[in-house]
Amino acid sequence: MLPRVLFVTGKGGTGKSTVAAAIALALSHRRPTTLADLDRRMSAAAALGAMPENSTPIKVTESLDVIALTPRAELEAFIDRIVPIRAISRRMLRSRTFGYVTAALPGLEAFLLLERLRIMAGDAALEDRYLVIDAPASGSAVELLSVSSGVKGIAPAGTLNRLADSIDGFLKDATRFGAVITMTPEDLAVREALETAATIRERLGVVTVAAIMNCVPDLLFDTSELAAMSPLGGHARLAVRRNCAHEKAALVAPRFADAGISTINLPMMFTPAIGRVELEKLGRVLDAKLIGR
Repeated sequence: MLPRVLFVTGKGGTGKSTVAAAIALALSHRRPTTLADLDRRMSAAAALGAMPENSTPIKVTESLDVIALTPRAELEAFIDRIVPIRAISRRMLRSRTFGYVTAALPGLEAFLLLERLRIMAGDAALEDRYLVIDAPASGSAVELLSVSSGVKGIAPAGTLNRLADSIDGFLKDATRFGAVITMTPEDLAVREALETAATIRERLGVVTVAAIMNCVPDLLFDTSELAAMSPLGGHARLAVRRNCAHEKAALVAPRFADAGISTINLPMMFTPAIGRVELEKLGRVLDAKLIGR
């Protein structure tokens, strides 16, 4: 059973945003779903044909909406809640003194973003809704997920400490939160995916739901056919590289299985851009191997 929140991260260039959008689209065929785009480029939202400009959800279909979230916007929303007079809250945010205060509390904006995600997860549970997060790339994602531990070190008691405890409990609850890590059939991407999964499990207690191997080409030629193509030079080398990528993908699954993580292969999409048609194709694979398992 999938957790209510799926946090999609991975090395830059592994198709993280495409996978997040495809998962959200596939889930929306079963339950209402929200895609929370934390990427400043809004790649996942754009692939779905939506470009939210603030934290107001935009409907993509009857069962799928997209929302844009940024740490700075969450800080501003937090100040607006505790200082209801807008003119005063705006002045606070622009003041140099307030800038010094936020600088003295490293990770405050990211902490408030995590708290927003925790609240959204609670609302999703009440509404029988899924929340898919297009998270930052893996290095930044680990930093984001580590923020609540840092806040507890700064604030050993009081309101911030209680909020940090709530966030930690949310992140460690496998029924509410889980990571999906993307990679491609390249040694560096695979190594980073394994390291990310180990780091968030051992340091933060966050479960990895699945590792998604993206851009896996079909195996088109056997050994004798490749040998026959050798006089073709560059074409033959391209065919060999394609076969190697397919074979590498097949060798990765046991490495993740040893860590208790299932691997799902997504096909290479030979298209100049990713849109709804391509996302639906990827979504059907994810529905069969991730969502419906």
